[in-house]
Amino acid sequence: MMTKREIAAKFKQMRQSVGLTQQEVADRLEKKQQTVGHWETGYAQPDIDTLLELFTLYHKSFDEEFLCVKKE
Repeated sequence: MMTKREIAAKFKQMRQSVGLTQQEVADRLEKKQQTVGHWETGYAQPDIDTLLELFTLYHKSFDEEFLCVKKE
């Protein structure tokens, strides 16, 4: 099982992999930059709807990023 810190690091890594700033993510999701920062520090977690939006925005899948299942 992943810790909050590991999950937070994964959110940051996914964002950086597509070259977006926290503010750009916040703007696209209609959230505050501080909220995105909280996800990336483990202080808070996105709700399921927002999580799905993040995966779409980052061009990633839950399975690939959190279950270590690679796309074929």
